[in-house]
Amino acid sequence: MRLNQLILTTAAATFLLIGCNNDDGGPILPETGTDSPVYENGIIVVNEGGFMNGNASVSFLSDDSGELTNDIFSIANGVDAWGDTAQSMAFDGETGYIVVNGSQKVEVVDRYTFESMATIGGADFTDFLNPRYMAIANGKGYVTNWGDGSDPSDDFVAVINLETNIVERKIPVGEGPERLLVKDNTLYVAMLGGFNFNNSVAVIDTTSDTVTDSIMVGEGPNSLQFDADGNLWVLSGGKPAYTEDQTAGRLDKIDTASNAVTKSFSFLPTEHPEYLSYEDGSLYYNVAGGIFKMDVSSTVLPEKAAITGTNFYDMAVNDGKLYGTDAKDFASNGTLEIYGLSDNFRITTKEVGINPGAIYFNGSAEK
Repeated sequence: MRLNQLILTTAAATFLLIGCNNDDGGPILPETGTDSPVYENGIIVVNEGGFMNGNASVSFLSDDSGELTNDIFSIANGVDAWGDTAQSMAFDGETGYIVVNGSQKVEVVDRYTFESMATIGGADFTDFLNPRYMAIANGKGYVTNWGDGSDPSDDFVAVINLETNIVERKIPVGEGPERLLVKDNTLYVAMLGGFNFNNSVAVIDTTSDTVTDSIMVGEGPNSLQFDADGNLWVLSGGKPAYTEDQTAGRLDKIDTASNAVTKSFSFLPTEHPEYLSYEDGSLYYNVAGGIFKMDVSSTVLPEKAAITGTNFYDMAVNDGKLYGTDAKDFASNGTLEIYGLSDNFRITTKEVGINPGAIYFNGSAEK
């Protein structure tokens, strides 16, 4: 769940979840024809659902057939409502972890069948509090938690023993830990700020599970990517106009050998970039519906958007294509849009679930 969605969803009167159905009203099951896993070679979309409505869902778009199947967790497990606000996913081998923010839990699934393997947490669980994103490092799971929104001092990263599915410790961090990336045994956590604004990246040593450094970046770091040389790029949105203290967005390049910022690019005061992606030496990001492409060797920000007129709620680039989700009115089904980056034309649009907020790429089980 994003802060802007929370503002809009509180005003919505009804929420409707529409799956992918056949003529008899039942869900369309993917055709396997073999004993191979079902949901491989395709795109996974995690749909938050309506806040406090318990209608989170997951969609899958097959690369092979182009067929979309909604509600794949429900189909695999024979359940209807299973979570409130599915935030994100993480993967470890053939296991997937769905972070469910509103339900204070992580659903553990087979990443190719989406059959449930375990549930970590739940309504009475105290080791998660507003969980956001997860990464796997040094054989452990790390989940960022915003804590109580009224308490800026209780935010933490939960450390999960992946063999027992038990939270073994909590690492205290600053306010609003969000997305996180792993390099070797080092974890980089974008400190977005939660319900406020932060301006750092926390560095965690996963051998000792301690914070070893804090790197100052722009205000509101919302996404981060490694380039081919192992440099960390951090995109910060700045403070938006509604805060009445608007600040510009910023893009920082960090040398991970020294954790020093080696380049900084400042946006205009009214520009608030988000959704940083990387592929083949180029960075991609969104500013006010425009998708910009920037070579990592560039010394200036690009002036012209490669794609315009989007309304993305999340974005990712993979194999020469750009994938973006549109949450529409935050109350009805959203869409997944796919663009070819060779000509920047839209290839297709698929209807997914409510508030599609995260995109992942599920390769073959044989890889």
